[in-house]
Amino acid sequence: MAQVHPPRSHAIRSRVRSFSRAGGRLSDSQAQAMAEHGARYVVQVPRADAIRTVAADFRLDPQSVFGHVGQLRPLVVEVGSGGGEALLAHASANPGTDHLAVEVWQTSIATIVRDAARAGLDNVRVVPADASQLLATALPVGCASEVWVFFPDPWRKPRHRKRRLVTTGFADSVARVLRSGGAWRLATDWADYAWQMRDVLEDVSALPEGLEADMTEPYFRYDDAGREPDLGAAGWEEGSPGNGPDPGSPSGTLGGWSPRFEGRVLTRFERRGLEAGRTIRDLSVVRTETTWRPERSEAMLAALERQARDREPRAATRP
Repeated sequence: MAQVHPPRSHAIRSRVRSFSRAGGRLSDSQAQAMAEHGARYVVQVPRADAIRTVAADFRLDPQSVFGHVGQLRPLVVEVGSGGGEALLAHASANPGTDHLAVEVWQTSIATIVRDAARAGLDNVRVVPADASQLLATALPVGCASEVWVFFPDPWRKPRHRKRRLVTTGFADSVARVLRSGGAWRLATDWADYAWQMRDVLEDVSALPEGLEADMTEPYFRYDDAGREPDLGAAGWEEGSPGNGPDPGSPSGTLGGWSPRFEGRVLTRFERRGLEAGRTIRDLSVVRTETTWRPERSEAMLAALERQARDREPRAATRP
């Protein structure tokens, strides 16, 4: 019998901009790196109406950006790369794979450029843009072999949780750019956000009711659903959004955590979480062979919204 849960603060079905600002004062080394290497590493993005927005008609061809026209090389897209610790380490270890960092902070962009230039990496590029727009319109369908979202801003205050990046709408954009068999990898040290991520992955890996007959397979396969339900139990703090017990998904599933991605080096964000005593949770889903189509996605998202509304009264009732 499915569990019935109290209202879950992590259940967010809409979002606005997932970052607060994009500025920041550059250090001398960052400024010098941008002046000397910015043209090589930073992809110029025409704006819609504000900084970091993406013009609706802009199209970014990764093969052209990396200078591999006619070659289908593996492509990793990392959303919110920060200083690029994970991306640059992976790029150095995998020279045959291209790496696209999608980042909004100017200081972080400059750090990636500086460190990529110092390492002599030619398989790294930085896109200064809002990822929710870039993945939804600018990148080609099926261009990426992996999409990473590691330690995104958890927006800890309840009134700010609508800004969280990982939603069913963003999941559809990830499905749009991933190739069949490609992986969407996520990680967070904030428990309340981990539950939301888990719920989103569960939603988008199962077909909601009320869809057309030809929609026989979802865009994602969630192989780790229900895995390690007691992860972090030793450090649980009742009532703590950062390290509390798992409230369970809307279907009653506990857990859903993947093994730690071996290709992710220990970054300062993960180190801070560990030092604070929080549990690091990895999640991943695999892209199915189902072709991404706008009309299919619209129908699926509408069905998921209806499904969420239908279960709201149940979620509001304590067992």
